Amino acid sequence: MNRSQTQPTMWKRIRIAFFTGLLVLAPATITVYVVWRLFVVVDRLLGATLRGGYIRPGGIPGLGFVTVLAIILAVGFLANNFLGRQVGAIVEALVMRVPVFRGFYGTLRQVGEALLGDKRGAFQRVVLIEYPIAGRYALAFVTASPASGVTEANGSPLVGVFLPHAPNPTTGFLLFYPPEALIPTSLKVDQALKMVVSAGVVNPGTV
Repeated sequence: MNRSQTQPTMWKRIRIAFFTGLLVLAPATITVYVVWRLFVVVDRLLGATLRGGYIRPGGIPGLGFVTVLAIILAVGFLANNFLGRQVGAIVEALVMRVPVFRGFYGTLRQVGEALLGDKRGAFQRVVLIEYPIAGRYALAFVTASPASGVTEANGSPLVGVFLPHAPNPTTGFLLFYPPEALIPTSLKVDQALKMVVSAGVVNPGTV
């Protein structure tokens, strides 16, 4: 057998090595870039003055980031004690009296409680639903029980499910299905979220 048919050419070796290196470096590079951009955005939230602009022009890199974290922690500790809860209740009552802010603030608070607070288990389980047409299936999270107050015309209860967008699961659709139309899965919520964020690249077998 011809040796050129059994061994890859130099060009093929270079091409394979290039794409292998790309597959190894791309995820790490993208992760570092996203983290760095997030750091830069947070670092610049407070402006140059609170970033040490009085020490050097433009401020000290990283000082704004640390300051933002310190403010968040301070507010969190303050809100957890008795005085902080009283002050928070007064501020919330004042905000809720303003028609322009009332609906917006109330919605943001409910979403925050669902994702970070006592209601962070709002995603009850992972199911498959037929979407966008019959015979096509999508991952969804059950968020509302049949007692949610939404029913079919004949009075049959419907279950609320959240259909997330990939790769950004913070947006999506709120849909309502009959309980029998939901296909149960063995996926955990965190596994399903990783699948959505990775657009299916990450699956339970690789999580």
